Amino acid sequence: MSDSGGHYVIYLRKSRADAEAESRGEGETLLKHEKALIALAQRKNFLVAEIYREIVSGETIAARPLMQKLLGEVGAGRWAGVLVMEVERLARGDTIDQGVVAQTFKYSGTKIITPNKTYNPLDEFDEEYFEFGLFMSRREYKAINRRLQRGREASAREGRYQGSRPPYGYKKTRSDKNEPTLAIIPEQAVVVRLIFEYYVHGEVQTDGDRRRLGLGQLARKLNELGITPATHDYWQKETLKNILTNPVYIGKIRWGYRKKETRIVGGLRVNTRPKHSGDEYILADGLHEAIVDDALFECAEKLWAEQPPMPVGYKNELKNPMAGLIICGKCGRKMSLRKGADGKKDYLVCRSRDCGNVSAPINIVEKRLVTALSTWLSAHKLDWSESTGGIAKAERLSKTSLLETAIARLAGDCLTLDAQLSNAHDLVEQNVYTTEHFLMRAAVINERIRQNESDRQKLSRELDAEKNAALKTNDCFPHTEKIMDVYAAAEKAGGKNLLLRIILEKAVYIKNRGGAYKGASSDDFELVIFPKL
Repeated sequence: MSDSGGHYVIYLRKSRADAEAESRGEGETLLKHEKALIALAQRKNFLVAEIYREIVSGETIAARPLMQKLLGEVGAGRWAGVLVMEVERLARGDTIDQGVVAQTFKYSGTKIITPNKTYNPLDEFDEEYFEFGLFMSRREYKAINRRLQRGREASAREGRYQGSRPPYGYKKTRSDKNEPTLAIIPEQAVVVRLIFEYYVHGEVQTDGDRRRLGLGQLARKLNELGITPATHDYWQKETLKNILTNPVYIGKIRWGYRKKETRIVGGLRVNTRPKHSGDEYILADGLHEAIVDDALFECAEKLWAEQPPMPVGYKNELKNPMAGLIICGKCGRKMSLRKGADGKKDYLVCRSRDCGNVSAPINIVEKRLVTALSTWLSAHKLDWSESTGGIAKAERLSKTSLLETAIARLAGDCLTLDAQLSNAHDLVEQNVYTTEHFLMRAAVINERIRQNESDRQKLSRELDAEKNAALKTNDCFPHTEKIMDVYAAAEKAGGKNLLLRIILEKAVYIKNRGGAYKGASSDDFELVIFPKL
């Protein structure tokens, strides 16, 4: 049996040094670490219930999903301790991340066990030693990253390609001197030249004249030709814009053009990649061959710079009162507003290229939505007033009793599962189970424990909701009626949208027939509402 008084978890994460060692043929790192920590747990008689293997190498906690999960469980007091090869594996990010890790372990009283030392966060000296280890780890990481970035910048200045993904029209390769560079993919290079040609000079018409194609027209043209981009099923305007403005196609290397910047917004860390000006990034002659000539590229750049700006305030004020609430019933995407030109009506449309859902005037959809909400409110209020007697009360008490019984049964099952997991550890110590057999058995039991906890939490929420349902419902209808009255008087789309979001989860829209000349009607569509009550 375990002398720890709880369950332990093993956390494994591969560092950059580990990856370099593996490339030299020194073996798979995570497997070696796993065996070492399992042996450590057996020597100390720890009850290991889970092993987390972090395969991503992110600088921050936000980039490491298993670390986020581990911290959540540590904060909830699920684990008595975490086994790790060294404290640096837990956090090597900035001081904010290190503080989060240190405070989470401290306030939960969770121990950190390494092959060299056990850290008790409630012990003052261990806490200082742990924080000092994180500080030194961060300092080492910054030094390594600084050298790495300097090396990449030097390589970019010498024309070597440093990107992780090659641009459309190229593939990654090595030069005669074994330097990283790009090689042209002939069939894709033809498409790149076609994009520049159509955008700058235009497509030849039947009368012999040329007509320039905008990004939207160009995307439709390529899709009609059955040409697909590298990472999507169809062309989009943003993809074409990136091609037309990327100097890699004239044999250049651009590095640091969209360098990551981190800001604190509302107490949260937000990463952005803004476009930088010419003196803030590297632009050098590359080792690779150009696909288009300089003159054609410069013409495309000039045409793009002369594009008229969007109308003032277009993106700063919400135009669609139902934004984010209407879901396409055919493809599941959120539907959006399409502005009508020259005084024509605004339409609600699905932007998916292959979706067959027909659009409708947005004012008609809004009117149908308001009518549906009002109808639902009246009917639901009548149902409630008729069911507030003794029968409804008895049904509510019966459901409450059933939920309480189910929660108690799950609590008993959890004790049984804990005993099974402890027994599996005993069988490992008696050499009845191999390590591999134990891990398989522990994974099954632990999954059942997690499911048990999830079911208990779900039933507990249902029980709380059931106990408070009468009070909440009594307050709901006057509140909802007031919202509908305010909505009718509201003028701006943004205010209407906020009011709808209070009472509406979503509404699903489907329209199969389009075209007034075919006898179809503008209001011939189906709208199914999902109120939050």
